[in-house]
Amino acid sequence: MQERRAQKRIPVSMLVMIQGVDAQGQTFAELARVNDVSRRGLSVLTQREIVLDASLTVAIPNRRTAGGNFSANATVIDVRKQGEFNRVSLRFIGATLPLYSSETL
Repeated sequence: MQERRAQKRIPVSMLVMIQGVDAQGQTFAELARVNDVSRRGLSVLTQREIVLDASLTVAIPNRRTAGGNFSANATVIDVRKQGEFNRVSLRFIGATLPLYSSETL
């Protein structure tokens, strides 16, 4: 199968804060493990059930500079079961990560 993504995904392992409303209508804020990242989005692993097209807020801490966190609204574009977790793919709305690598994240 040929890759159709416009942006290259880079595997990373880090925690980000996600906030929104889950499939049961409950407001939540939790740390989630990132599976991969690109300039326009990322995927996270969570045990929470989240529906397609849900709007979430993502905050990525920047360990290099104080107050330099990246924060963006995002839309859920895919949800897949991965073991006991849900792999939730998010596309940033109106924002892109300026740089991404294991050194900058």
